[in-house]
Amino acid sequence: METALLSMAQQFSGLPMEALIGGPLNAAANANAAMAITQTKFMLDTCFIKTEVEAKPEVAGVAPDPTANPPVAGKPTIPAIPKHNEYSPIMIVMSLTRPVITPGTPGSPAVQADPATNTPARAAVDAKPAIIQNVTSQFNLPMLTVVPLNSLAVQSVDINFEMEVKSSFSQEESKSSEQSRKAEGSFEAKVGWGPFSVTVKGSASYDSKDTSSQNSHYQKSNSAKYTVAVHAGQQEMPKGVNTIIEAFTRAIDPITLSVS
Repeated sequence: METALLSMAQQFSGLPMEALIGGPLNAAANANAAMAITQTKFMLDTCFIKTEVEAKPEVAGVAPDPTANPPVAGKPTIPAIPKHNEYSPIMIVMSLTRPVITPGTPGSPAVQADPATNTPARAAVDAKPAIIQNVTSQFNLPMLTVVPLNSLAVQSVDINFEMEVKSSFSQEESKSSEQSRKAEGSFEAKVGWGPFSVTVKGSASYDSKDTSSQNSHYQKSNSAKYTVAVHAGQQEMPKGVNTIIEAFTRAIDPITLSVS
C-alpha cells in the first residue's frame, strides 16, 4: 500500500514545469517580435522611398580667432557619417476646391454739395453684385496617413494545466483447503474374575477441515489536460508614427504673412 502511494506522488516530480509555462510565453514573445518586424517592413516599403546615402568623411572644425580683423568665428567638427539608408515619405498631391463668395455692395446716388448743411458733394456709386468664385487649394498628403497600418500584438496568454492521478490497491486472500480424515475403531475388553466380570465396548473417530482464500487487485489511472489560450488585439499607434502624422497635419494649414 505504501509503495503504491509513493508512486502516485512521484507522478508530479517529473513534470517539465519550465517548458509547460515558459514555452507558451516564449512563443508569444517571438510572435510579437515577428509581427512588429513585419508591420515595420510593410510601412517602410509601402509609405516611404528608400535612398542610399554614401558615407561622408569627417570635417575638421576651425578654432575661433577673435584677434583677426574681422574676427573669425569657430566651426565645430562634423563627425563622419557612415553609409546609410534615408527614408522620405511618399507624398500624394491633393486638390481641394471650395467656393468663395465675395459679397456685393449696394449703389448710392450722387449727392450735391450743400453749404448750408455742410454736406460735401459725392459722386454716384454703382451697385456691385455678389461674386462666387471656385478656389483650388493644393497640399501634399503623406501616404502614411491613408494606408491602414496593422498593429497586432499578443495581449494575454492563459495557461491552464490540470492533472488527475488515481491509484487504488486492494488485497484479499482466499485459500480453500479441506481435509477430512475419519478413522473408526472398536474394541471390546472384559475385566473381572470369578463370578463378577465387566465387558466394555467402544469406538473412536477423527475428522479435520481447513478453509482459506487469497485474491489481489491493483488499479492505476493517469489523466492530464493542458490548455493554452492566446488573445491578440490591435495596439495603439507608435508615438513616432503619430508624430509624423501630426507634423504633416500642421503643414496643411496655411501660413499668414503679416503686411508691414
